[in-house]
Amino acid sequence: MNVMDRIRRRRLINRQHRAIDRAMQSAPTQAMRDEIAFFAQRQPF
Repeated sequence: MNVMDRIRRRRLINRQHRAIDRAMQSAPTQAMRDEIAFFAQRQPF
């Protein structure tokens, strides 16, 4: 894996983390937040 691949991968991971954070903040119920957290844990980062 070269340097550019690592940069792209790190950028993608950061983007996914921000999207998960936004989803958690906007989730209307605790059950929805739990479900988002469950699926986020299963992501192959």
